[in-house]
Amino acid sequence: MDNGVSTGLSTVGESELTDQVRKAWAEVLDLDDPAQVPLDTNFLEAGGSSLLLIMLWEELHGLTELQLKVSDLFEHSTVRGQARLLAGTATRAQASAGAEQRANLLGRVKRAS
Repeated sequence: MDNGVSTGLSTVGESELTDQVRKAWAEVLDLDDPAQVPLDTNFLEAGGSSLLLIMLWEELHGLTELQLKVSDLFEHSTVRGQARLLAGTATRAQASAGAEQRANLLGRVKRAS
């Protein structure tokens, strides 16, 4: 699931996509080593921003035949979740978990303001 809990990937294709998504995150977040990119951390918590998410979308939309939208990356906000999205194996439950993560993050930001 895309809820911060580590789960195994079901196919080799997803594993390869995970590596590609991780590399894209490293590029966008200006990290030297893709291994520095956490698999189950929300993009915004990993140092991203909404502008960087658009840059990430530009990196990722060529990896799939799906009509990928920027909003999809908000719904599937971790490396693992985005790999599943690109592989076409993401579920509504995973999207709901991503929405819950975003709501929690937004709540923390509003309280800090």
